[in-house]
Amino acid sequence: MKAKVFVITPKHLIIGLLVFIAVAILGYAVIPQTIAALTTPKPAEIAARDGAQAFLSTDFQEGEAVWEDKVCKSSSEQGCELVKKSIGPMLWASVEKNQVRQSCQATGSKLVKDAPADEDKLHTQVWKVTLNCVDVTSGKTNTGDIQVLVSEHEQGWQFDHILFSQENANENQ
Repeated sequence: MKAKVFVITPKHLIIGLLVFIAVAILGYAVIPQTIAALTTPKPAEIAARDGAQAFLSTDFQEGEAVWEDKVCKSSSEQGCELVKKSIGPMLWASVEKNQVRQSCQATGSKLVKDAPADEDKLHTQVWKVTLNCVDVTSGKTNTGDIQVLVSEHEQGWQFDHILFSQENANENQ
């Protein structure tokens, strides 16, 4: 049996090296931009994360008005009104009674439902937001998921409210 011999000339080495360099440069220029585009949060996702963080970050020492202001900064007008007139008064009594001081940070989010706008309704989305909450007093950490409703307005996407059990069931249908 005859042995096959491959001859690599300097011309082939130079061409191979130039192809390798071109591929490396192209990969270096394109791959980071592609990864950044895929991992950059969308405006609706940012609104959901910011709203969930503000809503669940409570400090009884700062007071209800400070908490409402933080929530309203990322909320739609309707969402802010709901917090101030309905959810806030119900929730804050428990926050004060239990002396809750927690700071929450969103660690992940996933789009659950996208409902396009029609004549009567705004474009809305439901996001499942994973939060890591730290008890400011004890340092104890708690992680959990919460579903958040956001809507698109002229100013962009804004937090509406947290979806509670019954609303979660209705939104997931």
